[in-house]
Amino acid sequence: MPWCPKCNAEYQDGFTECSDCGVALVDNLEEDVELVPFFQAEDKKIAEKLVSYLKYSNLPSELSFDEENQVFVVSIAPNMEKHARKLYQAFYFVEQENMAKNLSKDKNIKKSKTAASEDETEGEATETDEDSEMELLEEDPDAEGFKEDEAETDEYVEVPEEEPEDEGVVAGAYVFKADRYRDLAGTVGIFLFFGAIGLVFVLLNVFGFLTVLNGWMPNLIMGAMFAAFLYVASSTNQKAKTIRAEIEIENKLTDDINTWLKENVTKEYLTSIYDDSFSEELNYIKMTETIKELLLVKFGNQNLSYLDRLVEEYYNNNF
Repeated sequence: MPWCPKCNAEYQDGFTECSDCGVALVDNLEEDVELVPFFQAEDKKIAEKLVSYLKYSNLPSELSFDEENQVFVVSIAPNMEKHARKLYQAFYFVEQENMAKNLSKDKNIKKSKTAASEDETEGEATETDEDSEMELLEEDPDAEGFKEDEAETDEYVEVPEEEPEDEGVVAGAYVFKADRYRDLAGTVGIFLFFGAIGLVFVLLNVFGFLTVLNGWMPNLIMGAMFAAFLYVASSTNQKAKTIRAEIEIENKLTDDINTWLKENVTKEYLTSIYDDSFSEELNYIKMTETIKELLLVKFGNQNLSYLDRLVEEYYNNNF
């Protein structure tokens, strides 16, 4: 397969020029490029997935095992580190979304099994067992503390998980409801304007004021198309109204989360959870996962992509 001698990117057969560098491709690199470590993972499957993704994106990489630290190391060309970071971010979001979906499926399966088990054993438990369980809960101080945390969490409204509308958008790229509302409102305006103008144009042709469209077939086709524009405007407007009602709730929750992050996620705290044996990328993942777990405890079940964006923005703006 051809390679770019400048950026070391690999291309499929048939390509003759590098799309990034603009230089002619060669069949083989004249000299071996010394790869540098980029990512470490204890899980071999994760490392293999990342290598496959990097190679699919025309970025040369290789997988090796570090016997001393007992981790799998993904290495890349030194001049491709910036590009690799962008690819890794996309890979990370996709893996997070897949993990969240698998976790949700596992929870649903467990709930189904639990419900079936409860139906089978319903009525068999004695009052003595039930009273004993209630006494244990009342005497358990941890249970009381849990109830207090649960009561504090209940005041926050859950931001629901949303399926991505566009398959081309990287999963996990959360869009705030205020931004979504602005986009939808703009869409409504465009379709409403062209739909109304188009129907007026068709009617003028039907009643003979204009002769651009001759015959019933062109008028029927154009009329149906512009009527579809108005339908899209109407349905989009209904969706925009629904999102508009949720903007204030999300904004308040966002302010509360950002305030909590400022008060609790300090430089000292991040230093305390930093692990020198991990790479920068692994430490970043560990940091974001730890903060998200704390947010879920404090604010209840929330959209993971929503928390990802808040944590990332807070980290980038403050550290």
